[in-house]
Amino acid sequence: PIFLFAGIGIGSVLHFRWDSFSIHCCKFGTENFNKNKILFIGDSITAEGTRPRGFITKLESLLQVETETICAKGATSVQIISLVESNTLNFRPDYIIAQSGINDLVNGVSEKETKNAQNKLLESIRSTFPSAIVLFIPIHPFFKEKNFFIPSNRPSTKIHLYSWWESPKKFAQDYLVKDGIHLNAQGHTLLGQNLAHQLTVNI
Repeated sequence: PIFLFAGIGIGSVLHFRWDSFSIHCCKFGTENFNKNKILFIGDSITAEGTRPRGFITKLESLLQVETETICAKGATSVQIISLVESNTLNFRPDYIIAQSGINDLVNGVSEKETKNAQNKLLESIRSTFPSAIVLFIPIHPFFKEKNFFIPSNRPSTKIHLYSWWESPKKFAQDYLVKDGIHLNAQGHTLLGQNLAHQLTVNI
């Protein structure tokens, strides 16, 4: 019974911790990653990225980066602009990883208006942090009023994290929590892997 209990305990720990460390199974050229200050800007997706199993936390562990965040849960693109322009951070990022738009769409803003707002956010980011390389995360598939929604527009930026999922329906099934909007632990791992690849291979 003692060995059985120990086996169950170890198995539970490994299962609990597997996703947190699974990002390390991928190989990246981290030895060439010299610029290491990253500012993350966004809404609740960004905010949840700082949790123990969030994509920001996983990137910090993988790339040994110094990070800061400017974000607010429930914020629209326009509200995130206000956060950026009123920031008091004494932080000069090498990279900025931004995301917005889900709350715009959930609140009934059209895709065209959402893209315009995202472009204005990009302008604000570039004006506030002119020396940083900006990467904008596209809006992932999600459920809007119980209907499956796949956003088609992306903001106008030179560097994209193109769709970081293969099948939109499989993504919604496997990588979102029950609310149909936010990422689960596997979703954060998937995003973290793709960001690490973009930062160390494609830039």
